[in-house]
Amino acid sequence: MSGETAPQQPVPANKNPEWYSRCCTDLSKVKPSGGRIDGMKAVLTRASWLWENGRTITVGFVLPVPGTPVQQAKVQEVVKEWEKYANLKFRFIPNGNDAEIRISFDDTGSWSWVGTVALSIPKPTQTMNFGWVDSNPGIADEERGVILHEFGHAIGYMHEHQSPRRGEKLTLNEQVIIDYTQETQGWTEEETRQNIINVYSRAEVSNFSAVDFTSIMMYFMPASWNVQGIDIPPNESLSPLDKSYAFLNYPFFIGTASSDPDVNIQNALNAAGVTGAARANIALEYIEGDWRGLRAEFTRWAVNQRALSDRAQAVSEREEAAPAVASVAEVEAA
Repeated sequence: MSGETAPQQPVPANKNPEWYSRCCTDLSKVKPSGGRIDGMKAVLTRASWLWENGRTITVGFVLPVPGTPVQQAKVQEVVKEWEKYANLKFRFIPNGNDAEIRISFDDTGSWSWVGTVALSIPKPTQTMNFGWVDSNPGIADEERGVILHEFGHAIGYMHEHQSPRRGEKLTLNEQVIIDYTQETQGWTEEETRQNIINVYSRAEVSNFSAVDFTSIMMYFMPASWNVQGIDIPPNESLSPLDKSYAFLNYPFFIGTASSDPDVNIQNALNAAGVTGAARANIALEYIEGDWRGLRAEFTRWAVNQRALSDRAQAVSEREEAAPAVASVAEVEAA
């Protein structure tokens, strides 16, 4: 993500509400802060937007709709899932106006500022909104999914469907999407391209793997939206890659173990698929307790993976073009 995810108008119940519950608008409003790994990226985010490892982030509920005790309790319960995999703590405080993440429950949509960008938003303005978390008892799957999604933004993550590597797996039917969002959202073509179709610049972000369709940061998409005919259902839980990236960006070092005994450096590296020298370098930074170094090494591996993907794609394109090039050469030689 690259800034604020702005609220939109509600979609009628018969117009794929599951899709809308993944809909956020990206508006970049900050510049890199500089530092050791400025310019290096992590899980579709700027390194400078990630919080310091081990940090306690204060959270509160604010106007215009601070929510009912039931709504607030749902958020407090679901966010514990991120705390299992990322070495961060969310501390809910009584006076939400003083919190770093300030949540409201206005029914205009669900959205969040990304990572530490929230710190630049003047208090007591809200930095996150949940338009589909209601006051009914129990946490519905859709509610769990949207809370995890928006807190994914809050810890610095962007939309998976706009990954620069999307083209490896998915080719969008752009006009179908433009027509749909115009009908259900009232969006212009430019808005649809910004919110869904456009991918993040390779100069801005990198992904650690091929696009993860099961990521909590992935939009729901019907099969008609892509050439491959892939139906991507709403994701209501964290994927293995979501979990491993959370750990590798916010690692639990010795003495700060996760509440889940399966959350550790080896399992995170295995899930992410990190091998060879990169794995050894990351492990060394972990042993030394240097989370900045670990992030840097992990991101360096990510950049290398992207480069390998680019090279493979270029080779494939050359092979596909070879017959046409040969035909032209034969004609010119005749």
